[in-house]
Amino acid sequence: MSGTNKKILHIFAYLFLTGALAASLVGNYYLFKKATLFYAREAEVRIEPVSDLYAEKNAQIRAAKKTKPRLIIFGESRCGMWRSKHPKNWGDIEIVNRGIGGETTPQILRRLESDVLSLDPDIVILQMGDNDLKTMAVLPGTKNKTIEQTYDNITQIAKTLSDNGIEVILTTIFPPGPIEFLRKPLWSDEVNESIDHVNQRLLAFEYPKVTPVDCDAILREGKYIKPEYSRDTLHLTRRGYEALNLGLEPLISPMVERIAQ
Repeated sequence: MSGTNKKILHIFAYLFLTGALAASLVGNYYLFKKATLFYAREAEVRIEPVSDLYAEKNAQIRAAKKTKPRLIIFGESRCGMWRSKHPKNWGDIEIVNRGIGGETTPQILRRLESDVLSLDPDIVILQMGDNDLKTMAVLPGTKNKTIEQTYDNITQIAKTLSDNGIEVILTTIFPPGPIEFLRKPLWSDEVNESIDHVNQRLLAFEYPKVTPVDCDAILREGKYIKPEYSRDTLHLTRRGYEALNLGLEPLISPMVERIAQ
C-alpha cells in the first residue's frame, strides 16, 4: 500500500472513530437527560402526587358565568398539546384543556374532581394511558398489572363522568410514532402490544353517555402514527391534531347542538 493510500486510510479511520465517539456522547447525554427527567418526575410525584397546576384558572372559570356548552380535554401531554388548535366545526363551545405531561392514570384520576367535575362540563374528551403502559419497558414483569390498572382507571373516569350527566368521548390511546434510535433502550414491543390490547377493550366498553372513538382509524399507518402526524415517538404534530379535530367533528358537532337546545 502506498504512503498516500495509508494516509487516506488513517484519515477515514480517524473520522470514523471521531464520529462513533460523538454518537456515543450524544447517546449518553440523551439517556442522562431522560434519566434525570424520570428521576425529577418521580421525586415530584412523591412530594406532590396530584398537581394543582390549574387551580387558579379553575377558580376563574367557576367564578365566571357559563354562557355556552363547555368541553374539557382531559389527560396527559397529548391532551396538554391539544392547544391553540380550536376546531372550526365543533360548534359554538367553550374548550378547556386540562392535560398535564408525564402523568399516569392514577394521577389523572385523582385530578378528576378539581380539574373536571368542579368546572361543570357538558362534554369531556379523554386521552390517557401511554405513560402507564410505557413503564413496562423499564419495569419487567409488570405487564398484566399495568394493563389492568390502566384500563380500570380510564373506565372509572368515564363512568364517574357519565354518572354526573356528562357526555364522554373515550378516545383510544394514540399509537406511538416510530421509535427514535436513542429511545429504543427504554422501549419494548410489549408497549405497542399493550396499547393495542387496552384499545380493543376500550372500544368494547359500554356505558351510558360514553362513546369510544378509534383514533387508529384517524392517525395510524401500519404499526405507527402516520409520518406527517408524528412529532416524536409519543406526540403529535399540528397536522395530527387537525386530523383529530376533523375526525371527531361528526360526533361533537351534533352533540353540541343537542346540549345547546
